[in-house]
Amino acid sequence: MINNRDEYKNLDDTLSKSNELNNLNLMFDNNDDENNTTRSLLNNSNDDDEQSPYEEVAANISNKDDPTILCLTFRSVFIGILLTCIMSIVSQFFNYRTSPLDINIGLVILLSYMMGEFMSKILPEKFFNITINPGSFSMKEHALITIMATTGTSTVGPIDIITVQRIYYNYYVDHVNAMLFIIVMHLLAFSIAGILKRYLVWPASMIWPKALMTCCLIRTLDIESKIETNKTRWKMTRSKFFWLIVLFQFIWYWFPGYIFPLLSMFSFICMIAPHNIIFSQITGANGLSLGAIGFDWNVCVAFLDSPILVPFWAHVNIFVGFIVVIWIVTPIIYYSNTWDSKKMPIISNRAFDINGDYYDSMKVLNKNLLLNETAYEIYGGIRMTAAYAVSYCFVLAALSAYIVHTVLYHGKFIVEQFRMTLSDKKNDIHAKLMSYYPEVSEWCSPLLPGYIMIIAIVINIIMMIPTGVIVAVTNMTLILGVPIDILSSFILPGNPIGFLTLRAYTFSCQNLIINFLITFKFAHYMKIPPRITFSMLLVCPLLAGIVHYITAIHLLTHISNICTQKNLIWKCLSVEILYTSSIMWGAVGGAKTFGVGSMYALLLFGLPVGVVLPIISWVLWKKFPNIKWLALINFPIILAATINIPPAPAVEFTTWFLMGFIFNFILYRHAHEWWEKYAYVFSAAMSCGVAICGFVIFITLQGNGIEFPQWWGTGGPTRDGCPLEIANYSGFVLTNKEL
Repeated sequence: MINNRDEYKNLDDTLSKSNELNNLNLMFDNNDDENNTTRSLLNNSNDDDEQSPYEEVAANISNKDDPTILCLTFRSVFIGILLTCIMSIVSQFFNYRTSPLDINIGLVILLSYMMGEFMSKILPEKFFNITINPGSFSMKEHALITIMATTGTSTVGPIDIITVQRIYYNYYVDHVNAMLFIIVMHLLAFSIAGILKRYLVWPASMIWPKALMTCCLIRTLDIESKIETNKTRWKMTRSKFFWLIVLFQFIWYWFPGYIFPLLSMFSFICMIAPHNIIFSQITGANGLSLGAIGFDWNVCVAFLDSPILVPFWAHVNIFVGFIVVIWIVTPIIYYSNTWDSKKMPIISNRAFDINGDYYDSMKVLNKNLLLNETAYEIYGGIRMTAAYAVSYCFVLAALSAYIVHTVLYHGKFIVEQFRMTLSDKKNDIHAKLMSYYPEVSEWCSPLLPGYIMIIAIVINIIMMIPTGVIVAVTNMTLILGVPIDILSSFILPGNPIGFLTLRAYTFSCQNLIINFLITFKFAHYMKIPPRITFSMLLVCPLLAGIVHYITAIHLLTHISNICTQKNLIWKCLSVEILYTSSIMWGAVGGAKTFGVGSMYALLLFGLPVGVVLPIISWVLWKKFPNIKWLALINFPIILAATINIPPAPAVEFTTWFLMGFIFNFILYRHAHEWWEKYAYVFSAAMSCGVAICGFVIFITLQGNGIEFPQWWGTGGPTRDGCPLEIANYSGFVLTNKEL
């Protein structure tokens, strides 16, 4: 069994709280529908007090279910489809911006709640003998709308690939093929996610913190906003607390989001000597970020998600990995000028040539966008920044560590789960409740996309179980793109367009699989019938993908210099990092960059290192079982900690760890009742406040070209008052160069 908090003393300590938690949830359930007292609450266990063995789940999820509550209604489908389209437009719009706005799930929940309550009050009961308003807006309707609408909040992977092809390679795909590209990838991801439900959704130990937070917010709005509870010494309801935090964050975000951007990445040490190159590189928020901190929730969660949803033992593993990669190994590599690192910045998401200029892939490609060997020999190979190269080495080690760690720590569990059904005695109360509803056959999933992408399917299934276990337990989405890039480069050498396509069906597909699995677990917690979930997740992502594509094409057509260094507002960071990968692995190829005799061949030694490290930690854990912290060492997380650097600024990691330390160590230990009642609500409210304020700022000011006057607090072009942090060792800043 996986302990999700390092503070767990033993399972009995957790289960001893079941009665208290059950009473609170039962009170919620009894107030769910005051007008219908005849409904029976289903509990398939022999013990009405049976609860999840995991405290986070027991505190936020009811152990009762009423199968008679409607979820698939006219208003849930109407609102769900409408919000799917709206969120797809907004998400794609902000994805291209230099400072992307996190379209948080909390905003979807808020909008759907208000729209559902409004429709329940104004719609007639029937229209042409069709029931369109069955009564009060139910929590299951709210949950189904959330399932539908959240498919539009994450940018579809193929769209970034289509953007790279258009912007950097001048390669245009016709609209029909582009749509089919998106649809096939969605079906592939949906199929694999359906197959993996048995291993990553049904087990109680796969708690999926993000799904928990979503459930918590829905229950807060749908139930606790309508009742008062004084079960703890913290008298304020979670609903009132939520709205107060939203108001606070709405007011505060005007400062880092518009008036005082320096607060987002506050490099106070760097500002002591901003014209000292080494000092700037080490302390700048866009450099190594030693001593830098952010006072902007959006910066804190942009690439690592909410720190409150991650158990503290995972925070420690992530931060240890960050320290080793960014604060120890990277400076050693850079200042020793290994691989000519000093010709480049210490951190950048771009590839460079032998002179330290940005690598121009078009100089080594022919008119068919395939590698021209002669041109390549003349122009030369690729150079990476020190941080980029070190991160690659550690991610390669993480690949082998993922597999070995999963076999050692979870192998027996996976074998048992293969034989398990939802009603199995070993499952928790929520899986037993879900056994009441007919399950979708697992064979429905693999038949959807056909067998046209055998390689992609094999890669995804192999990688998603270890990746899914880590996300389910820690909320850390650490998808390893480098191993996939290596394989793709050997399958399609010197072919950047082919590389990008295969990458979509592997790396980008894995992101979608994680999103589907989170949604499956959310539906599991909320007791949404699997066949309804299946239907909505089959239709809505396809609609979202098409709307994403239409929005992207409109932006690419109507905004000049979008996704280039010439447009500082629309730099498209995710597109830029994808282009770098396409040069390194697609145009030039992994054999030339990492093969025998190449400059970066030594980085491949990360693979055997990743095999050994989990074995060492596992042996120590078995030999010294009384040393509890040995069980919390997770080398896949440590090695993959900096997978998002770049494009994520290093300051995000320091800020994120500080927030995790405050909430999941100090408050969890010393104000546990407060943490249990308010922590997840706080996380959702902070993100909602940022999202609402961000929309207001853009619509009223930035969208009309009204920027705040330049002053010290705007932080200059780097936003932290530290311009030389992005310079090379000679002090030359390349970002202003014409491309």
